[in-house]
Amino acid sequence: MAAALAVAQVRHDRTTNRRTELSNTARIKIQETLKITVTQTVKWRRDRPERILLKVPPAAMVGEAAQLAISQAVSRAWDDHFTVTAARITSGRIVLHRSEPETEKKPTDLDRIKDRSRTVAEQVLGRDARVDQYHTGDDGQTLDSFTIHHGHGAKLASKSVQLKATRIISSMLPGAWRTAFDLEHDTITVSRRPPLPTMVPRPVAMPAPGTPEWDLIPQAVDEDGIVCSWDISGVMAHQLKAGRTRTGKTVSLLGDAVEGARRGYRIFVLDPKRTEFLGLRTWPNVQLVATKVPDQVALVHYLWSLMEERYRRIEEEGASEADFERIMVLVDEYRQFYGNAKSWWTSVKASGMPAQCPVFDWIGSLLRMAGACRIHVILGTQRPDADVVGGEIRDNFSSRAALGPLSPEGARMMFDSEQIGTNIPLGRRGRGTWVGLDGAPKEVQYYYTPDPRKALSPEDRALLDQLRPDTITWPRQTITWPGDDQLDTIADDFPKRPSDDWLRIIGSDLTDSTTQDRNTDEDLHAELSNQDPEATLAEDLDQAYTPPEWIDPTALEPGMILLLDQTWVTITEAATDPIDADQTLIDYTSPDGQDATISIGAAETITIRRLT
Repeated sequence: MAAALAVAQVRHDRTTNRRTELSNTARIKIQETLKITVTQTVKWRRDRPERILLKVPPAAMVGEAAQLAISQAVSRAWDDHFTVTAARITSGRIVLHRSEPETEKKPTDLDRIKDRSRTVAEQVLGRDARVDQYHTGDDGQTLDSFTIHHGHGAKLASKSVQLKATRIISSMLPGAWRTAFDLEHDTITVSRRPPLPTMVPRPVAMPAPGTPEWDLIPQAVDEDGIVCSWDISGVMAHQLKAGRTRTGKTVSLLGDAVEGARRGYRIFVLDPKRTEFLGLRTWPNVQLVATKVPDQVALVHYLWSLMEERYRRIEEEGASEADFERIMVLVDEYRQFYGNAKSWWTSVKASGMPAQCPVFDWIGSLLRMAGACRIHVILGTQRPDADVVGGEIRDNFSSRAALGPLSPEGARMMFDSEQIGTNIPLGRRGRGTWVGLDGAPKEVQYYYTPDPRKALSPEDRALLDQLRPDTITWPRQTITWPGDDQLDTIADDFPKRPSDDWLRIIGSDLTDSTTQDRNTDEDLHAELSNQDPEATLAEDLDQAYTPPEWIDPTALEPGMILLLDQTWVTITEAATDPIDADQTLIDYTSPDGQDATISIGAAETITIRRLT
């Protein structure tokens, strides 16, 4: 027993000596750090100090940072973590307890994007802007939307200003974003844009005849999966569809013809390139695909005459518009048709005939008047240049659609804005812009309709089988020309006899075809059928853009494409950095549809291409 007590005493003495030594060492370190005299009383728990009572000069405890400095000095001296739990300044007494150090909370991706949203709001709308109403996805970690409160409703009333603000906000945040402006309450709801599909087959389901949906021609789907339709029976009687080569414009036009044919419309096509719509020549209810200039001019004359006859019946016979069958007229590559017709007219025109081919007056008349008597025109063009598609003609197209990226000038002519449609990603067939009756532009994916002539895959053939009309309402037709013995009679209607070629146009008519149409000669048909339907991105670039050139960043314009890290991106805006005048801020859209911003030194040289 005595031996055990002796051993315990030895252990106690050792512990006491060690604690005293540690305490003295720590006290000296505290004094050296704080440069004051310190007395220290330590309460231990096993081998670690649990509570420390310090007595310091009262003056050393004055000031907001004094206690923090003392706790830091004690923590370093003891190589542990201590916090102040009690202090009496007048007596210079301070109590510290050992505590577990607080682990610094690392910000999550959600925290970072929330912080970024507040920064963006302040930079775009001023320091008084505030952000709230954060909503996350099902995982609780992905920010889906937030609301910005501001006081700049008057400045944001302009649609162009809203578009610019939206682009800046989207480019400054990771991912793709859209906005909803509430000018009444001075708020902007910013929400993440759902990704658009890269290809959407044309839907096969049909509305019931006689319903309001019957005359809605499906065009595309937006990022919310909502179908964008052309209301052919309302004020959107005609459609202007723009798109450069290999953007999907012709595919969309094919789809319009197929939709009209399913509904029992009479379908007529003007194909200036002669090979784009060969697959429709044998499609049910497509009555004529005109590929040669005389045929095309004669077809337009027939349609104009039919419109005049319908108006006569309404005026003189009391007919109703509902008495007439709907007619859909597709005019593709209007610039090509315009040039072909002008050239042809020089070889046809005789003395005393108009300087300009009357076919353009007929087309203008159709656009102004034909919609009211159920004749509807879809005019396709690579770009609606003013010298070809004048302002008066453009104003008759209430429905406007664009495929692929537009140049700022093309965007202005299509949508009265130099920004709408300029940031469509390169190489995305069928991706484009749609503006409905509400006037709000949308980035959409246009429906894919296989070309009946080129459909090779089982999926394409199956889709065409489902889209094919069950019954043929309208037979194929051909143009019949008057004989030479009839020309004199036709010429009696003119004060001065025109050329015989023009008399044949005026005297032509459409009659039901009794022979099987041939798409084209066998060699050309085989050659076209063997072409690869998918063109490479390089071919698309060469078709739509000028060769690469090198410029200063300050010369960048929206609609150009910029070579960035071996990838061509579409420029949406470029401006001098307001913070650093030697830098150019460049907003761009990548091929996968992501918006971003980079800063490039104004003295650098960059590689760009321009829309042709």
